[in-house]
Amino acid sequence: MAGASGCVRRDPTVAAGEVATGTATPPPPAPDLARHAAAQAALASAAAAGTAGSNRLGAFRLRAAHDLAAQAELLAPGTASPGAPGDFATAARAAAADLLAAPARGTTAARLASAGAYAGAVGALASTDAPRTPTEAASADTVPAGGDAEAMTGLLLQLYPAVYALETALALATADDAGWIRTTLDAHVTARQELLAELARRSLRAPVAEVAYDVGEPAGPEDAIRLVARVEASVLPAACRLVRATVEERLRALGATVLHDATVATALAGGALPTWPGWA
Repeated sequence: MAGASGCVRRDPTVAAGEVATGTATPPPPAPDLARHAAAQAALASAAAAGTAGSNRLGAFRLRAAHDLAAQAELLAPGTASPGAPGDFATAARAAAADLLAAPARGTTAARLASAGAYAGAVGALASTDAPRTPTEAASADTVPAGGDAEAMTGLLLQLYPAVYALETALALATADDAGWIRTTLDAHVTARQELLAELARRSLRAPVAEVAYDVGEPAGPEDAIRLVARVEASVLPAACRLVRATVEERLRALGATVLHDATVATALAGGALPTWPGWA
């Protein structure tokens, strides 16, 4: 993940000549980009005004407003806010669920999942007492294309050390952090098993996890949280790549779920959160 250098507002696109591969299946219906953009625009307006509970975002509020507005503009240029969304955290979580469930392919799938992951992170922060403030990170112009088997392997290679690091961090976490770390850990373990099962179903060799990973030795709760922020940020590009690469809806949904879970964990840990999580 790139360092803190501001958020890139250019339209993320797939490089010319890159084609995703996978089982041929009929394309899904075109997603309603205007509806998704309107939901992001409503969240952006509420965050900019500090209303509907968005004030709980603290120092992150205005940046979230800027990022959400940029997402709305990219999804459907010229979309205006339809009005106050009601309770901010609830609306953000609802927007996230809607975006993450939207069937799509390629660039559009990755874009919708990334926006959904960001909305989920904003909703999680707005539901937290005294949340940490995520740092900035740049978004790239492209998500690498390629086959979904390669993308699944790449995601496994990020989930293995992430699971190891989360187990390490959980042993040192405070009670306030242990709950969401455990939730993230359990979700990653489930995703890991689903990826292994899919590779086995295709009679493809999966990478084997190491006995241990060099993730450092956190000395206390804050060190543990910094470890979580680092490893979860590393999961984002691999998860988004799977969303971009696959033509199978269940694998798109799996990649989107991992992208969401890692984005939420990155945000709660105060890690590097780009405007478009996974575009790195």
